[in-house]
Amino acid sequence: MRSEIITYMRGLALGTFNVSDEVPRNESAEPLYMKNPKTIYADIAQFEDTPFLATLGSLSIHAKTTTVNVYFSVDAKNVPNNYDSLVSSMLDARDLNTTEGFNDRSAEVSTSIEADMLVTQVSLSYTKLR
Repeated sequence: MRSEIITYMRGLALGTFNVSDEVPRNESAEPLYMKNPKTIYADIAQFEDTPFLATLGSLSIHAKTTTVNVYFSVDAKNVPNNYDSLVSSMLDARDLNTTEGFNDRSAEVSTSIEADMLVTQVSLSYTKLR
């Protein structure tokens, strides 16, 4: 899913933002999105496999959730004009891969202020029953 999300982000009207192929941190675990404002980074996909329905027999149904977190930062005192529309468009990435049979798709945005930077994290989750 990470590559599909990166491709989707590159197709957006980014204005002064860029999309990187790199993961959002370097070898020493420093966040690259803090060093490179206005650069969008998609993290490696995280997987969670949880029981969804157990039957009396040996059959059980699991929910496999794939989550990709996307990060970027901007100057908190001078937020770009297209910030809101960019975040809104990024949330629409939850609708990627409609043919994959996902039963649930969700997107969530969280923000924080770190060292005068507004850090935005968009979490995109895709769940499939199996």
